[in-house]
Amino acid sequence: MQIEQFLKQLELGDKETKVYLQLMQTGGPQPASSIARKLSMNRTTVYKVLLRLSKLGLVGKTMNHGIQCFIVEEPDKRIQVLLEKRRKNLDEIEEKLQDILPIIQNLSKSDTMIMPAVKYYEGVEGVKHVYKDSLKEGETIYAFENVEHMVPEIKDYIFNDYIPKRTENDIFIQVISPENKDHIAARKNDKKFCRETRFFTKVIIPIDIEINIYGNKTAFFSYKKEEMFAIIIESRSVANSMRSIHQFCWNIAK
Repeated sequence: MQIEQFLKQLELGDKETKVYLQLMQTGGPQPASSIARKLSMNRTTVYKVLLRLSKLGLVGKTMNHGIQCFIVEEPDKRIQVLLEKRRKNLDEIEEKLQDILPIIQNLSKSDTMIMPAVKYYEGVEGVKHVYKDSLKEGETIYAFENVEHMVPEIKDYIFNDYIPKRTENDIFIQVISPENKDHIAARKNDKKFCRETRFFTKVIIPIDIEINIYGNKTAFFSYKKEEMFAIIIESRSVANSMRSIHQFCWNIAK
């Protein structure tokens, strides 16, 4: 049955799937003993399965003549809610995996050599992940940026999610960018968004990507439609060197 295969993909076990489908087909409140009899299963086992289904929000509990009964709760809505929870859990697991992959990779390297942790991310979600990472440190961000070729999905995230969160957490950013209409308009809101912007002409520094330096990390972003990725290099030496370059450029920018 397609529905049985689908429920198993939602991480319901064989017993949970069978009990849930039987309760759905029976209709109305049913005691555990009735479901157990129809499935030829132990009543105590069925009762425990029904309790687990209840915790998942798929099954509700009620009393009928002093006997605890179970009933399927709006399957179309409840299964959708369960699916969303699974999707959220998978997103969280994937995010944690991306964080620990460099650590796993470095475990096989010599303890005598200090290697910077390098993390690579692709696509819109990968770029968003690195922006979120820059807020974890809670330190001033030193940035080279050019939003002229930023795709709409990233631009929408930056202005409606990232900047408000950075401002809310009082994370200051120093931005060096080309002097174009997008950045001229943005600089008018510097004070509002906990930011200071200075300009370079594109002739002096042809900035095609974004670079953020924060804490011991340096992040490189490319957010063009045809080239969408982000890289984090976690190295005190790299971050300090990039901060020095940023400071030199800052002092002569306008």
